[in-house]
Amino acid sequence: MTVHYRGEGVELHHGDCLDVLAALPDNSIDAVVTDPPYGLEFMGKEWDSFGGKRTIFHSWCQQWAAECLRVLNPGGHLAAFGGTRTWHRLAYAIEDAGFEIRDSIAWLYASGFPKSLDVSKAIDKAAGAQRDKVRTRITPRTTAGKGFSNELDESPWLTEARRNGYHEHDSDIAATDAARQWQGWGTALKPAHEPIIIARKPLQGTVAANVLAHGTGGLNIDATRVQYQSDADRDQTRVPNPVQHNDGHAVYQMGTGQGRNGEVFNPATAGRWPPNVVLDETQAAELDKQSGIIKGQVGMSKTVGGHRFIDGDTTTAQKFDYGTADSGGASRFFPTFKYHPKAPTTERPNHNGTAHPTVKPVDLIRWLIRLVTPPGGTVLDPFAGTGTTGEAAIKEHKHAILIECEDTYLPLIVARLSKPMEIGFNFDEESA
Repeated sequence: MTVHYRGEGVELHHGDCLDVLAALPDNSIDAVVTDPPYGLEFMGKEWDSFGGKRTIFHSWCQQWAAECLRVLNPGGHLAAFGGTRTWHRLAYAIEDAGFEIRDSIAWLYASGFPKSLDVSKAIDKAAGAQRDKVRTRITPRTTAGKGFSNELDESPWLTEARRNGYHEHDSDIAATDAARQWQGWGTALKPAHEPIIIARKPLQGTVAANVLAHGTGGLNIDATRVQYQSDADRDQTRVPNPVQHNDGHAVYQMGTGQGRNGEVFNPATAGRWPPNVVLDETQAAELDKQSGIIKGQVGMSKTVGGHRFIDGDTTTAQKFDYGTADSGGASRFFPTFKYHPKAPTTERPNHNGTAHPTVKPVDLIRWLIRLVTPPGGTVLDPFAGTGTTGEAAIKEHKHAILIECEDTYLPLIVARLSKPMEIGFNFDEESA
């Protein structure tokens, strides 16, 4: 096993993840946060090719997941991104390796681009019919509508288009009758989400015993809460809908926030409980556009459980104050990060013209690391890519072990981890 780079809190290994993982000690890692290959032969990359055989992809995922299980402490969590067409294989493999599937997080974004075959054009091409050519003007900041987010997504046709100042492509007007019948048909939907599988190594005993013995087994809820947008937004949660037990009786009375035994419900000052959906800013804005401004309601009358009345008057239902004058869009209930479906240029390292085609946003990885990694813990990423997990771990005051098999991406990782970083708030100290 070769250590390619060591920095403050980060260790980068070069090699096949199965070989490197095999050399790591049992029960030595606190969490795994990773973005493995999806098995989709993305952009013809060898590292994402499994010969189109899903069974091979499943077997390989099970192998690396089993090694991750071995090196994780009991109760340690794994967070793994998956592709919408193959994530079920990944989930089965993780489960077959011995993990418990705890949940899946939907990462929603609004500016994905469909990789779809135009059925009408395919019919014309098969018939040997030539459509008229159309020239689309292109500048260094445009990509002729082909779904490329920035100039790091280079390809031969795009290089030629930049040189000529235009991109030449077939028109949308069908050349044959058969093609006209299938005008508007494609083969894929617009990508708008990626699943993130959340799994856990089996506990040793109870959650409480496991956490005390190993520091793992739980999720850091307070460090990943959805921050309130205002004091009024926070106060709205102070008076919840009645929480029901199995007996159907309300625990908290609406308007008072008091339980049947006098206990008082107060919202967490850090924010709302983290959900299993996260948004980008564009998706959040679209959600708010669809929901409109949601306003609290006051002065509602309700009968709770059919047996609460005012001063023994069995004909008058007790009045409860419900809600506040707060208002806002529906996106306030979800974590929202400043990112795009592809990470911005500032988060996509480039070394001598080499860039990685699939880079996740740092803020999203930071949120996941906070969720699953205990204070001062070590997070593992068997598929380092450009080192996003390493940078995120540093900014979250955690240690990281990275593994990358591709020689061409190693300089990207080193350059990224060697640059000056602005280290943010330490949630571990706050919770101590």
